Amino acid sequence: MIKKLLFLVFIFFIFQCKHKEINDSQKKLSQKPVSDTIHGKVITDDYRYMENLEDSVVLDWYKNQAYYTKQKISKINGRKKIIKLQDSLNKKNTFKISHLNITNNDKYFYLKSEDGKVEQLYFRDGFNKDEQLLFNPGNYKEGYSINYISPNWNGTKVAIAITKNDLEIGDILIYDIAANKLHNEVIKNCWPSALGGIRWHPDNLRFTYEYLPVIDKKNSNYLLNLETRIHRVGQNVSSDIDLFSKKNNSEIDIKEEDFPEISFKDEKSTYMFASVSGASYYADYYYAPTNTIDNDKIIWKPLFKEKDLIRRFYVDGDDIIFLTANEAKNFKICKTSLISPNFKNPKVIVPHDEKSVITDLTLTNNGLYFVKTKNGVEAKLYKLDYKGIITNIPIPKKAGNINVSSKGYIYSDLWMEIRGWGSEKEMYKYNYDLQKFVEHQLVKKNGYKAIMADVVIEELEVASHDGTKVPLSIIYKKGIEKKGGNRMFMTGYGALGYSFRPALNSYLLHWINEGGIYAVAHVRGGGEKGNAWHKDGHKTTKPNSWKDFIACTEYLIKENYTSPRYISISGASAGGILIGRPITERPDLYAAAIIRVGVLNTLRSEFAPNGKNLSKDFGSIKDSIEFKALLEMDAYQHITMM
Repeated sequence: MIKKLLFLVFIFFIFQCKHKEINDSQKKLSQKPVSDTIHGKVITDDYRYMENLEDSVVLDWYKNQAYYTKQKISKINGRKKIIKLQDSLNKKNTFKISHLNITNNDKYFYLKSEDGKVEQLYFRDGFNKDEQLLFNPGNYKEGYSINYISPNWNGTKVAIAITKNDLEIGDILIYDIAANKLHNEVIKNCWPSALGGIRWHPDNLRFTYEYLPVIDKKNSNYLLNLETRIHRVGQNVSSDIDLFSKKNNSEIDIKEEDFPEISFKDEKSTYMFASVSGASYYADYYYAPTNTIDNDKIIWKPLFKEKDLIRRFYVDGDDIIFLTANEAKNFKICKTSLISPNFKNPKVIVPHDEKSVITDLTLTNNGLYFVKTKNGVEAKLYKLDYKGIITNIPIPKKAGNINVSSKGYIYSDLWMEIRGWGSEKEMYKYNYDLQKFVEHQLVKKNGYKAIMADVVIEELEVASHDGTKVPLSIIYKKGIEKKGGNRMFMTGYGALGYSFRPALNSYLLHWINEGGIYAVAHVRGGGEKGNAWHKDGHKTTKPNSWKDFIACTEYLIKENYTSPRYISISGASAGGILIGRPITERPDLYAAAIIRVGVLNTLRSEFAPNGKNLSKDFGSIKDSIEFKALLEMDAYQHITMM
């Protein structure tokens, strides 16, 4: 399946190519038709055999195509200049900070890389203290890197997820801060960066994690029947106990493709929470007293269901505060008792807003802070105090994207991250004495401000095929003339309720600085306009996603930002549908397409790794109506050979 997707990426990248020469690397693959009759319709697949990762003919073809591609790319006019520009931009910010974790006693853990080298784990015993290098994966084993970290509540230990050669699934190590060394145990078959993370127990000595029984992608049980296990630091991994899984919890409806998880909200948590989730923001939740974790059998009490559309929640003493899309397309914030929860008629503390989506929230002892975002690109911060009064909180600069975080309801600390199309990620901490946010950067940013000073950012709404207004972001250098001759790089996502939020990508800086235009279509299927926006580009309504994208393209052409011969489009993962279908439905609009590990053959996606989970959002061929929707969104089945 993966190999066929790569084959499709190559086809789409060259679908407008004018080159006529044929050599060995461009020889056609043989067609070996396979036909399936699905709900009375015959579906023919000429290249099904390309899903076989061990077929020597297929592998040789890829090797030849890789060689051919390198030859073509090496001849691109101005390529060396582009690489030189990118290198110069990268050098302006030699340090990169990621995965910042701040414990409740103000210990800072983060990953830092210098000059593009492998990220290393650093520690500070307070914001203004000197940093200490804790762990360099390069000194551990060759080819390893860190992709996730999780310190315990008091910052005495930190769990480190490492992978070899950037593979997704890897190992968990535990580092002891006081002893300044790794513990002996190594936990295998883990993927915390994607599967719920590592959740520390309030005792600071144990944590829960997802264990993958099968990690071989060729095995039909890959990514199935996951177990939430608990590990005690210093104990042999073979003693880890399966706490929550399909096998262990037959009384709960857990499907083989589901992700079971157990978490703790804070270090004083008297309750622990279990969830059953998949390819969705929503999940079934259960809860039990934390002190029953060592019982032979934990009795999980139902809390709420996936259908309740609860996206996030916090515990405030004996209450639960939650963000929900139930009867609120743009979300609302509600409150109910954790002792006797009532999710059908909760107390609404922040009502639904017709114009803006509630995109983030966090709880402090001063009140609830939440973010409202209009069209996915215009964010503002608000506070709900314990008297029920809502106020707008001034922020240092205009923001396209705001994330807020805190230590929880018993602390006052409040942090905010701001991003935008024209600015790097900036972190601030709220100073209650000054009544304002102050900069809270571990590394000073200094690279791109001057470059972005002359950049124009337009936020528009474009009428789609059915009249629906679709947000469109356009970023370009001041002074560009709209005469239809500008190079355009256009992208989007439009799936899983994910919002394509404003962020500055360094690789786009030279594109914009050299006169290129960057555009993002915030199409239906994403979350830019709330839960309803997602559902309007989901399964049977999925065509809205690419029709929105086409409408935005036509607008850019009509208004002379560009013309078809200059438009390149790009997407990744589930965003492959968004790019694949426009170029099969309207190839006259685009010059080139770049698709990274994109979903392009949706009729077969159900049979790919994690396919059963993805089918929850895309649909299943087992359902006659969803089958028709999958066929319609399948770019591979819409290729027409000329």
